Amino acid sequence: MSRIRLRDIPAVADTGRRLAGAAGGSVLFCYGLVHLLVWPGAPTGTPGERYGWDGETELLGWLPAWAVWTVGGILLAAAVLGHAVGGAGLAGLPIARRYRLAATGTGAAGSLALFAVAWPGLAPTPTEFSAGPLVSGLLLASVVATIWAQRHPPPAGI
Repeated sequence: MSRIRLRDIPAVADTGRRLAGAAGGSVLFCYGLVHLLVWPGAPTGTPGERYGWDGETELLGWLPAWAVWTVGGILLAAAVLGHAVGGAGLAGLPIARRYRLAATGTGAAGSLALFAVAWPGLAPTPTEFSAGPLVSGLLLASVVATIWAQRHPPPAGI
């Protein structure tokens, strides 16, 4: 007598995929919103201290301050919107599903560029933001690996 596993039932497997997509999409969406700690910032819990970016940069230090803030705002928008659309696509939103890899890649690249521009000016200390570039780098690597695997499937014999 063969045992039927729960994951072999199509309705259960489909429900599991949908729940996993919704959970992953929610995490990706929240990660995009976390970038708002860079600008406009948030209180740390210590009186008079806030998370945020003070406008200092080494990468674009040769530009006037208004241009640095403009570049930072564009990169912040790319990071937040890219992760939001990628998360919505992963959660199953019909239009966003089609562009979830491109949106997530754009969000991760924007996030990495934002951290590169804002790194020395992050307050209270830049090391408190060190998980951000790591997560964005892993997301970008996984997007590139997924696209590569889709374009180069394994041979049929494997």
